[in-house]
Amino acid sequence: MSEPDPSSLAERAAETAPAALILIDSHGGILFVNGAAEGVLDRSRRRLIGAPLAETGPWGEAAWAMAEKAMAEQRDVFAHDLPVDTPAGGRRATVDAAPEGEGACICIRPWPEGGATPRGDQAANAAKGFGRMLSHELKNPMAGARGAAQLILSSEDGEAVELARVIVAELDRAVRIADRWSRIGDLAPQPFEPVNLHALAHDAVRSARAAAGETVRFTESYDPSIPEAFADPDLVTQALLNLLINAAEAVRREGGGAVDIATRYRSAKPGGTAPEARLEVVVSDDGPGVPPELGDAIFNPFVTGKPAGEGLGLALVSRIADLHGGGVEYDSRPGRTAFHLYLKDAGGRRG
Repeated sequence: MSEPDPSSLAERAAETAPAALILIDSHGGILFVNGAAEGVLDRSRRRLIGAPLAETGPWGEAAWAMAEKAMAEQRDVFAHDLPVDTPAGGRRATVDAAPEGEGACICIRPWPEGGATPRGDQAANAAKGFGRMLSHELKNPMAGARGAAQLILSSEDGEAVELARVIVAELDRAVRIADRWSRIGDLAPQPFEPVNLHALAHDAVRSARAAAGETVRFTESYDPSIPEAFADPDLVTQALLNLLINAAEAVRREGGGAVDIATRYRSAKPGGTAPEARLEVVVSDDGPGVPPELGDAIFNPFVTGKPAGEGLGLALVSRIADLHGGGVEYDSRPGRTAFHLYLKDAGGRRG
């Protein structure tokens, strides 16, 4: 009995895969589609082979944007919770693209799918296991790093001592957050209290500056008239730090640049994002901007525009904003990106 042809087996597996699989050439021309891809693109294989992927409707446009990025950067890229505007209404999908020869291989998984677990339940179940794992895996290295920082504190080098104080403070805050994940599998705020938003922002800048290096310039522009925020100080500091680090990484990849953090009291419009959250923190940078194909999906877990990012930082910011009855949004173009974090003040407490 002769052994089966591996190429034939691979083609059969691709053909029967439940996800839509598409192979394109360097110009976006379709070389192969499986049965699931015919269904997603709503065209027969005969009409699809040779056609430009970008001209096969909204699903093809979304897939081509990811494939073009994968080919240009010669790396695997993926987007979870990518919005797709179809004639039947808005849909979302996970789209993976990987370089293949001079072209690319693309996998599309639209959702929600029939029989699928509701997204909220999936996220909650994943968060529980992930939270416990995160806490367990982080505590040992954080304890070791804290011990090393304490040794530096006993030195006579003034600059090193100041940096060591930053390290100790950040590690202590990280341990407190990890403890909360361990207990309930999701972020849970401590009882809220009135906090000085400018003090939290200044602490976050101090930590971000220590991590960013000399090519990044930080500026702080605070409105002294705004009231205190009603918040969990650890979680808000973490959200601000994530935004600052993301901005610093964006400008550092361009060889350096400026990051600014500012506060103001906003006049929110009814129906807008978190209209009752009147305190606004804006973190802006002069980097290359957010890839337009990511859209609002950038706040979802595992979605990232960074070459080596994990896609968790902005998801955490969004979760923290939601826990505070606030919100987060952004506007971006090359040379100017601004993330806006909205929080309630101590006089407009979260109900």
